[in-house]
Formats: sequence, structure tokens, C-alpha cells
Amino acid sequence: MNNLFVLVVVIALSVGLNNGSILFPKNQLYFRNSLSRNDDVLTVHCKSDDDDLGIHSVQRSYEYTFKFGDSLLHLTEFVCTLEHGVGSKYSVTFSAYLANPYFISTGVIKLWVAFDDGIYLTDEDHDLVKIYGWPKK
Repeated sequence: MNNLFVLVVVIALSVGLNNGSILFPKNQLYFRNSLSRNDDVLTVHCKSDDDDLGIHSVQRSYEYTFKFGDSLLHLTEFVCTLEHGVGSKYSVTFSAYLANPYFISTGVIKLWVAFDDGIYLTDEDHDLVKIYGWPKK
């Protein structure tokens, strides 16, 4: 009986680790370009210890998003650089996601929004809060 229970738990966890899981949904980061100028493209470049997601150009009123799971072996962190302006004049590098060190998170949604005066953060339960200003590069 114990072996059957362990097998059921292992199968449930394995199913939960894929992208389509209802039981264990992936975490999600969103980056929205809400800059006032139509021609002001937001550049997003995110990295973790395991992945470099490349450079993405986000047009005004659009978003770049990706899904991921917390690592079982080490603390998951995504460090992202957001840039905009002629020649990427304005640039901010910050930790867009840092896992809780005591348990694995699932279904976390963070929305980072770039406005002319800085970068704001919200999640599904809160208003926008300004986190970073735009220092010049």
C-alpha cells in the first residue's frame, strides 16, 4: 500500500511540473510597455542561473511574458534589464523574481510596467507601485 501511495505522489508531481498543469501552474512574469511615445520601444533581457531568455523588443501597449517553475536544486531568480530611449539611453537592471527560500512557489504572477517616470510592479491583488526610476545609462 505504501508503494502505491508513493507512486501516486510521484505521478502527481510529475504531471504538475509541466506547463499545462492545473494543480501546479507555472509562475509568470509580464513586462508591459506603457511608455507615452509610440516609437519608444522597451527592450527586455532576462536571465537566471540556468537560462538566458535573450533580448526582446516590446512595442508600445504590448507585453513580453514567459512562464517558469522554481528550481528544486537552488533558489530561482530572474534578473532583468529594461531599456528604452534613443540608443537605450535609460536602463534598469533588477531582480524581477526571487523565489521564496523555504518553499517552491507555483502560479505567481508579476506584472512589470514601464512608464515614462519609471518601472512599476503589480500582481493580481494589488495596485501599481513604482519600484524603480529610469537612471541614464
